[in-house]
This record gives sequence, structure tokens and C-alpha cells, in this order.
Amino acid sequence: MQIYVVLPFIHIGDDKIVNMNMIASHLLIASAAWCLALSVVAWFFSVVRRDAGIADVFWPWFSVGSAVVYALDAWPLPAISLGFLGLLAVSASRLSLAVIRRTRRAGEDRRYSDIRNQWGKGFAIKSLPGIFLMQGLMGFTLAVPLAYAVTGFENASILSFLFIIIWSSGFLVQAVADRQLAVFSRTDDGTGVLSTGLWRYSRHPNYFGELCMIWAIFALAAANGGVWTLFAPLLMTWSIFRFTGITRMEDGISSRRPGYESYMKKTSALIPLPPRKHV
Repeated sequence: MQIYVVLPFIHIGDDKIVNMNMIASHLLIASAAWCLALSVVAWFFSVVRRDAGIADVFWPWFSVGSAVVYALDAWPLPAISLGFLGLLAVSASRLSLAVIRRTRRAGEDRRYSDIRNQWGKGFAIKSLPGIFLMQGLMGFTLAVPLAYAVTGFENASILSFLFIIIWSSGFLVQAVADRQLAVFSRTDDGTGVLSTGLWRYSRHPNYFGELCMIWAIFALAAANGGVWTLFAPLLMTWSIFRFTGITRMEDGISSRRPGYESYMKKTSALIPLPPRKHV
């Protein structure tokens, strides 16, 4: 007997009812199994290479693999769904390759090195639950909206295309920002501040692009009965602001990069805005 995760109907007035669509339990289990397996594989490679930053190489593939799980259950899919799956794969490939190139140039990401130093002896074992399994759980959670976003194009509307344009714009911003950062890093001695290009208008334009992408996916999901998956973009937004993103990246950065404090005062943290002239 098939079991479903069932969400209640929501009454929104004038006898209108929004149906919170169901997700079959076997799909959630398959997505969770994929994320668990990928977490263990990523951890194994991190131990062999002694580089916990490899977690970022595998990170985008939690979503892509889960999207494939949801897509196969709804097969055959319209061309627009396949196209969107392709975009997700291209985005994941670009991000993974960018992390690989950065790691080859600069070694383990400072954020993971700090955690390694803090956890001390036995880091390899501690990192399995503390970094990789936690990352897998988060990847599974964030991928839930894809159950609706990838399979909801049978009756695609203008809004659907608008949300894909927003996602694509976020992808472009993220890719350009990462490219500008990579070029800067080649000559940076560890004390410079990148304040040109997109980084003139935002201290973290790559994160801004990522949030555009995750909120666009939620919008696609919401348009197809997945309003209840709001927890996913909220979780990602919180993580970028308070957990793995801006807060951790900027912790103690002024002591390493003397010009960063001035840069912070005149530059928006996330949303690209004109630099402040008077600080």
C-alpha cells in the first residue's frame, strides 16, 4: 500500500480552496537514500584527501539527484521540465568545478580548516555526522520543493517562465561573481579586498544569486501545490545569513584584510545596491 505525506487543505476565502498536493513516501525515502549515500561518499573522499572542503564539490548534487528521483516518478515529462533539469545539472557542474579549481589553488577552504582546528583529534570521524551527514540532511530538505518544481510544467503558465528567468538570472549573477572572485584570487596575497565588478555593489553577490535560484524554485513549487515547502528557502536564507555563509565568511576578516572594514561600511551585504558615498 502506497503511503503519502498529506498536507491539509487551506481555506483562503470566497470558498476558494488551495490543495496542498501529496508527495509519495517512496519518493521521499529515495531522495533521502540518495542524499545519505552521497554524504558518505563525500566524507570518504574528504578523509582520503584530508580536505573537508570537498563537501562543497558534492553539495549541489544532492538537489540534482533528488530532482531526478522526483522526475523519474512522473515520467514522461514535457520538454520544459527536461530543460529545467538540464539547467540544474549545468549549475551543479559549474559550482563543483569552481570549487575544485579553487581548492587546487588555495587548499582546504578556511571555514573547514577552522572547524578542523576547533574539533581537534578525531576530526575525520567527527566530520561524518558533524559536516557530511548534516549536509546531506540539509540537501534533502532543500530539495523537497523540486518534487513540485520539476514535475509541474504540464500546464506551464507565463509565471512559470518568469520564475525560470529569475532562476537563470540568479545563476548568471552567481557564475559571474564566482569568476570575478577567481580572477582576483590569482594575484591576491591574502590581504586584498575585491571591490570591483559585482562586488562593488554587494559583498556577497554569489550568495545573492544563489538565493534568487532557491526562491525561484520555491515559486515554481508553490504554483503547483507546494506552498508548504516554504521551509526550504527560509532554511537556505537563514543558513546564508547566519550559519555557513555571510557570518562565517566575515568572521575576523577585518584583521586579515585591513581594507575590509571600510568596504563593509559602504557596500551592501547581499542585495546589489549603489555604494554608500558617505559613511
